[in-house]
Amino acid sequence: AVVSTQSTGSTLQSATKIAPTLDRDTRVLQPSAGLQRFEVSPDFYRVTREDLATEQKRRAEELDRCEILRTKATRDRDAGVGMRIYHYTVIRVRFPDGIYLQGTFSAHDTVESVFKFVESALRHPLPFSLIVPGSTALKRDGSLLKNAGLVPTGVLNLSPAESAEFTLLSDEMVCKLSEM
Repeated sequence: AVVSTQSTGSTLQSATKIAPTLDRDTRVLQPSAGLQRFEVSPDFYRVTREDLATEQKRRAEELDRCEILRTKATRDRDAGVGMRIYHYTVIRVRFPDGIYLQGTFSAHDTVESVFKFVESALRHPLPFSLIVPGSTALKRDGSLLKNAGLVPTGVLNLSPAESAEFTLLSDEMVCKLSEM
């Protein structure tokens, strides 16, 4: 048994290492009819006294914190309080026809990898930009997804350079279509 264990150990040490690759778990999603119509009751917009008091207290604490002289390391540490470390992120890209392309990425992947992922799902190559809602277009560069604010999840809008009357997704991707 000792000889068997030693031979197995030497075999494992001499074997070539296989690096695992992340499965993108590509999904194509179409919002159901119930998700497309979303109505909020008027009570949603009402602000109570407690809400105002809580917000005032939060702002006063933030103002006090800003008035104290602190080192950059202290500011960075305070900014990171409560932040979790994520290893993966789920990115959804919304196409002009309302269909979402979803993929799983490493938090250390680059923005360029998202562009390549979208390009691989397109029917025909075409110029496009990816836009963070309420923000500007993502730059196609080597910046990390976590630095772009896309961790642990992110939703991007695909904006083609030219309008198309048909779906931009390849037939293979359209076959994977399922409801949210």
